[in-house]
Amino acid sequence: MIKQDYLIRMIQDFISRVAKAIMDRKKIRQQDWAEFDLLTQEVLGLPVKELTSMSVEELIDRYDKEEDRMSKIEFASMYLLKLSEEIEEDRVMKSKFRQDGMQLLKYVQKEDTNFSLQREVLVHFLETNSK
Repeated sequence: MIKQDYLIRMIQDFISRVAKAIMDRKKIRQQDWAEFDLLTQEVLGLPVKELTSMSVEELIDRYDKEEDRMSKIEFASMYLLKLSEEIEEDRVMKSKFRQDGMQLLKYVQKEDTNFSLQREVLVHFLETNSK
């Protein structure tokens, strides 16, 4: 139970930090990316490389039976969105990560029983500031 509470707090902290970085258009330091990659692997139970190659449907289905599925899907969406902000050389991957992240974030906003103002504002921000 303590480990679960700790993971939930880590997820919430990650989501807040990434949302702030996206809205402020700030780059994440390489050291923080290494930390995010490890956290992502621990929380989602899959390597980052696998996350970036999955479709939105595969990701949603992967956590279908899990108790904290919405948190994990939101976590994955934030990781993909921030990754899309950081990529500069590959426009196709940048676009894919942004679209997948937005789709996952909208899914969570629609399906989650807990309303999140932060999530709502971020969705609106991303929709109005499409590149």
